[in-house]
Amino acid sequence: MKYEIYIQERKKLQKFCKKAIAEYEKRLSRYCKISCKFVKKEKEWNSLLTKDTGMKKLLVQPGKAELTSEKLSDQLKKWEGSGMKGVMFFVPEWNEEATDKFAEQGTDPIEPLVLSDFTMSSNMTGMVLYEQIYRGYRILHNHPYHK
Repeated sequence: MKYEIYIQERKKLQKFCKKAIAEYEKRLSRYCKISCKFVKKEKEWNSLLTKDTGMKKLLVQPGKAELTSEKLSDQLKKWEGSGMKGVMFFVPEWNEEATDKFAEQGTDPIEPLVLSDFTMSSNMTGMVLYEQIYRGYRILHNHPYHK
């Protein structure tokens, strides 16, 4: 399975986030193909949202989190078995304007994905997304993962 994570970077990436993302990319390489790109320009961000890639698009946003690690693991399994090309995750720097902006974008539907009840910086959210995907694959393959 192929995952592409696009993180909107308005502020400089914190070192611990960068290190954690690199570590999770290394760990996840045994389960899937995953890549991360930091998007700084608004034009590039809009282009990615509207581009027809044939991949499932998910918008990572704050809200009431109902996605447990076990549910995400089940979802990973469904995606792998579906034959789809891959999944694109969009992690914006969240504010009031973002909700309206993303509702208007693209021809393909962009589904919401809520990881946490907290509103975090895009860098932190990207790091948490990597951790949750890693945790999901550990559960899926019956490997230990602390709670």
